[in-house]
Amino acid sequence: MQISTPAQQFGRTPEYSDAESTAATVMHDSYLVGHLQDLGLRRLCRCAGGLSRQAQRRLEAVAEALRSTE
Repeated sequence: MQISTPAQQFGRTPEYSDAESTAATVMHDSYLVGHLQDLGLRRLCRCAGGLSRQAQRRLEAVAEALRSTE
């Protein structure tokens, strides 16, 4: 019987939980939290919550298209 690590159980490599990776994740999360101070972005996130993955991908594509025109 092969024992899997917690990282493997979540589809990650064992190296996923190393300090460098953890620091990068924390920095990324801090960046996201900082952006969520924007009221418009929070409204958009609330609207996107509950949408199917396909609809979320379409919304992301629309947002990228809008960003490229600004």
